[in-house]
Amino acid sequence: MQARKMTLIALFSFVACVATTAQAELSISLFDKRIYVPGSEIPVKVTVRNLTAAPFRFRLAEQRRRSIGFDVRSLSNRALEASDSWKRAMASNTPVYYRELSLLPGEEYSFVEDLRDYIMVDEPGAYLVRCSFWPELDGNPAPSGTIQSNTLSISVRPGVPSPAATELFRAGAVEVLKPEQIPPDQVISRTIQARQKGQWNEFFLYLDLERLFLANPDKKRAYDRESDDGRRRMLETYKADLMASVIDKDIVVVPSSFTIVETRYRETSGTVTANLKFAYDGFSMIKQYTYEMAKRDSVWLIVGYTVLNKGTE
Repeated sequence: MQARKMTLIALFSFVACVATTAQAELSISLFDKRIYVPGSEIPVKVTVRNLTAAPFRFRLAEQRRRSIGFDVRSLSNRALEASDSWKRAMASNTPVYYRELSLLPGEEYSFVEDLRDYIMVDEPGAYLVRCSFWPELDGNPAPSGTIQSNTLSISVRPGVPSPAATELFRAGAVEVLKPEQIPPDQVISRTIQARQKGQWNEFFLYLDLERLFLANPDKKRAYDRESDDGRRRMLETYKADLMASVIDKDIVVVPSSFTIVETRYRETSGTVTANLKFAYDGFSMIKQYTYEMAKRDSVWLIVGYTVLNKGTE
């Protein structure tokens, strides 16, 4: 009996230890595609992902510099100097405000940081970037150590990019588009046509990103416990993931052709059904999309969708 008791105590102690030291995976990627020049903005998406079997708890500072750091090196292994803004922030005696977060197994949390807020990238060249994450803030490692990210490579070009190159990489970045008061079927037609032409600004014009994002219960739970700034960052990350086709691929996939089948709507809500055709080698696949629509400030927006396979031809 005594031996069994000691075994149970040892087992509980082991489980508690695993839960305490469980670490997450840290990964970084470029937030969008653009030409980088010395001193330009370099947005980096930082993702903390819990791949363990236990909840991962950590503190995240409102000023992210207290939670993460970047190491940027040239191909000759020369470390770049910290930026002036980073030095001023770290030398400040202002209180550090933070939130305690918990990721369940399989959950992830992402945000976007400008690399120039951490490192002075003032020379053209190729660089290798790594990120460190301190779950207990300000360089203090977790019981199992500081979490390190993958290595990301970036290229900084000399001078100011030419107008043609700027147009290629930042197409529509300065173009201000406003949604029009058009019927739901026209909203769907314009949205699909914008995707066919690769016009991202117009594609997102009639999408209610928040409603689409909150359709996922796990993401909604993380979103609800965020601050206003955190929610904005989550939606920015979601938008970037859509453009990279890493999530919700059905809404961003490019059809070869489409036909509006049916439109039904009342004063503030409705649906539009469309058949989208996708061309493959030797055949075409047809999928029927039913888009959920909601009217906001006299403008129809896409707030959800379902997809039904209709076969091939």
